[in-house]
Amino acid sequence: MLKKLLRLLAIVSVTLTLTGCAAATKSDQATKVVRIGILRVPNDVAAARQRKTLRRACAQAGYRVKYITFDSGVDANKALLSNSVDLATMGDTNAVVAMAAGIPAKLVWVNDVIGSNEALVLKKQLGVQRAEDLRGMKIATPFASTSHYSLMMYLQQHHLTGKVTLVDMQTPEIVAAWQRGDIDGAYTWQPSLDSLRPSTTLVSSDKLADQGALTANVTLATDQFAKQHAAVLRQILATLGDAHTLYQRQPQWIYQATARQMAITPAAAKQQIGTSTWLPPKQLVHFMNTKFARQFYQTSKFMGQRQTLNSRPSWRQCQQFITTQFITEGDGK
Repeated sequence: MLKKLLRLLAIVSVTLTLTGCAAATKSDQATKVVRIGILRVPNDVAAARQRKTLRRACAQAGYRVKYITFDSGVDANKALLSNSVDLATMGDTNAVVAMAAGIPAKLVWVNDVIGSNEALVLKKQLGVQRAEDLRGMKIATPFASTSHYSLMMYLQQHHLTGKVTLVDMQTPEIVAAWQRGDIDGAYTWQPSLDSLRPSTTLVSSDKLADQGALTANVTLATDQFAKQHAAVLRQILATLGDAHTLYQRQPQWIYQATARQMAITPAAAKQQIGTSTWLPPKQLVHFMNTKFARQFYQTSKFMGQRQTLNSRPSWRQCQQFITTQFITEGDGK
């Protein structure tokens, strides 16, 4: 599956047209539009969008924001390659794919370190209580996603690689397959995770992070945008940094803002954000240059060994792909 994706990314032309995502027109270019690819999740972008801080920051720099929604990081990578977006949010495993495929972009921001909002759940009636009980079961997950990586790491830790049937499904398909009884369990994320009931949670991504298998949602910016519009990129990341700082100090405001943006309740937003970590800018710069960079390299090595990437990225390539030069540290603690 991943090999096919990488082959597709390698041949996509700059004229690629995506549903609901067209390349900027001459009119767009004249009014300086920044095109941001987003996912349907209550994250820092959703908070900044609802609070209109992102729009105001871009307007002050003379830019209009255009949001383009994707269902997965796979689609986001296609859009980056075709120059249909300037920035895009995705799981860090899809960022590894982007780096290996040579997409001209850099990882410029970590939106959140994934926590309890991604987990491995099994149907409650199966009575699964430990990893060993997974033998022979059918588990669904979106391939090349952070959930897929976490599931593979969990299976490897418990010597279950090849002992469980893995099925590649997108999140809506997972919910439908669960309801039909076609799968025994799934490793996925919110909000689809909450639709898989009744269930038993065997492990969540925060637990795996504690065991050395950290995953994160990240933002990539095209090299062209970063070079030609560095000032507004700094403004955008500063605004996201303000959302991170606000989350540290008054998380209820973030729950309320993301809830309004997602058309859900603040309680649902809080549950969907779960234990994910939003690091304030000062901590984030250090984190990206140290712990995250090392984890990103480990993830790329693992994916290269278990799945066929276009290349085997080196430690230096990972360091060059991750950049903190556009982050303004501000006063976040």
